[in-house]
Amino acid sequence: MRAPFSYLIPLLAWTAICFSPAVPTCSAGTTAPHYDLTVTLDPATHRIYATATITLPAGAPAELPFILHAGLRPKPLTPDVTLLPQGKIQGTVPLESYLLRRPAGLSRLTVRYGGPIFHPLPPYGAEYAGNFRDTPGTIEPEGVFLSGATAWYPQLPSDRCTFRLQARLPPGWLAVSQGEMANASGRTIWKENHPQEEIYLLAGRFTRYQQRTGKVMAMAFLRQPDPELAARYLAATSHYLALYERLLGTYPYAKFALVENFWETGFGMPSFTLLGPTVIRLPFILHTSYPHEILHNWWGNGVYVDYEQGNWSEGLTAYLADHLLKEQQGEGAEYRRGVLLKYTDYAAIGRDLPLTRFTSRHSAASEAVGYGKALMLFHMLRQELEDEAFIQGLREFYQTNRFRSVGFREVEQTFSRAAGRDLRAFFRQWLERTGAPRLAIRQAVVKEEQGHFRLSGTLVQEQVDEAYALTVPIAITTEGSSEAMVTTIPVTAREQSFSLLFERRPLRFDVDPRYDLFRTLDRQESPPALSRLFGAHRLRIVLPADDPLLPGYRKLAEALRQSGPEKVDIVDAAAIDTLPADRAVLLLGWKNRLLPAMQQALSPYGATITAEGLQLPGRPLARKNNSIVAVGRHPANPGQPLAWIATDVAAAIPGLGRKLPHYHKYGYLAFAGEEPANTVKGIWPAVASPLIVQLTDTPVALGTLPPRPPLTAGP
Repeated sequence: MRAPFSYLIPLLAWTAICFSPAVPTCSAGTTAPHYDLTVTLDPATHRIYATATITLPAGAPAELPFILHAGLRPKPLTPDVTLLPQGKIQGTVPLESYLLRRPAGLSRLTVRYGGPIFHPLPPYGAEYAGNFRDTPGTIEPEGVFLSGATAWYPQLPSDRCTFRLQARLPPGWLAVSQGEMANASGRTIWKENHPQEEIYLLAGRFTRYQQRTGKVMAMAFLRQPDPELAARYLAATSHYLALYERLLGTYPYAKFALVENFWETGFGMPSFTLLGPTVIRLPFILHTSYPHEILHNWWGNGVYVDYEQGNWSEGLTAYLADHLLKEQQGEGAEYRRGVLLKYTDYAAIGRDLPLTRFTSRHSAASEAVGYGKALMLFHMLRQELEDEAFIQGLREFYQTNRFRSVGFREVEQTFSRAAGRDLRAFFRQWLERTGAPRLAIRQAVVKEEQGHFRLSGTLVQEQVDEAYALTVPIAITTEGSSEAMVTTIPVTAREQSFSLLFERRPLRFDVDPRYDLFRTLDRQESPPALSRLFGAHRLRIVLPADDPLLPGYRKLAEALRQSGPEKVDIVDAAAIDTLPADRAVLLLGWKNRLLPAMQQALSPYGATITAEGLQLPGRPLARKNNSIVAVGRHPANPGQPLAWIATDVAAAIPGLGRKLPHYHKYGYLAFAGEEPANTVKGIWPAVASPLIVQLTDTPVALGTLPPRPPLTAGP
């Protein structure tokens, strides 16, 4: 499973293009063929020379089709084995198909082949999402990248294989693949006895670093010697392997390696990850994306995905990596709020799909479903089972399905056993339906009854579709107590009445205060953020008149046109007198004549635009040497965002175009200098949430919620 970093895409806009080999597949569980590959690479001429000795499983037919990269001219070396060309296959990779004939009873045969494989990286351009570039495979002086999609080895009609790979390389080069590494007589040898979906071969002028962590070899392959950087990655590898082995069970591979690529990538493969030279040096990667890719060796590369049932792996990995790390820092609720906000802004209206149809991310909307909704499914499942049974289910799911292809059906069966009850209805509503619940409170009142206080009201599901069966968390802040009382209300109808009795007078009623339910956020509940802008169906960008930076702002507008909104029009401020209320609007520049509307949009948050910059409550964002970004609610239509980007640093404008789509959850930002470097990021407070009811004339703050420990602590 070749998977992109979940953090790299929202932060760096690199969308991995996964190329699937055009070969038929067998059902999971069939005995896998074994490849013994001896490869010589000549990067200067883009050529590969190889022999493949293939051991076929018992019962394989005498005639077998296989596919190979075009131009590699395969020849059988085993007597009485013939290869019959079947024609070319055109696609991303030029392929040729063959029919292999062998005598009855012959299970081991050898094929020799060789020729060029060169698919150079395309130039940067608007047609590549976020300026991401990719190649299905290439051999060149800067490095080698070959995957199953390259068809660099004979691909048989099987969805699994094991292998032993010897690589002869130029002096100073090393090869990387799955499995365990050995060196012999100037060759790099890799072997993997666990069935694999494809075989990778990477090579370059690497410096290798390694250290043993338990039974696993932690490795780093860097293109330039850097022992300090290697030491940080090796230490992180050891830390996260220990964390996930304690939570889930034994790591399934002999090593985990960090490999530095020769262009910018963020890929995860079985037993290694492939990062670009810039990515590898970003300080946050070590404790965000990196543990996510280590965990993928349990989910996706240790237990394979049956894509016909939908991709469960990305959501589970995000939950046990990205979410868990935030939960350990006490920020789990805020992380879940961001997940729900992204779904609300990108996917909730007309862009949703059932989880059973999600296979891979190709847009912000598909990510909001396949990662976000699936993450929340596992979070709600955990609330249903409680932590002990949930962890038991995780461990059983891993242990019983290692190196098998499984889907949501097996997930449901495993956790039903862990729960001791049938969870079919729970899974059906979250897997097969589009959309999400939308909650509201109606007629919440308090009455005194014989020295006690009764809180009664109605919880309403406002979505157009039929009602969901929900367990809704609530928190009640009572008189004379600093702690809130937390309980749940079962809701199975569109309108669900409730009645709760308290010894102390309830002062405030909060629904789902920790964002434990997958649901659509109300606009008043979710403060305005850049996600509203980039997730808009229609966006108008208003350019400033008579501004010396106008050429730069025009380029910025064109860059932002490619960042998510479906329909974008760009106008000059001089050409309009008012802002349209039926769409999102973005104002550019300090000299934009429509800035008074922006000031009105920011006033509910106590922010003021001045000649010196943006004054936040208790904190100024200076105009000098800074670029400032803010998002508010459209004064004429609070359901639409009104945003503003302004700078006096002309050289910063291209960088803003690249970076802003990756700060989607923030309501205000500041960037310093020409780079530009982010210095301030913040989220506006939610005001007037419809899921908060003040039960007295004097508003009170939410009481302290009972602590909830993370699923597991650090090792």
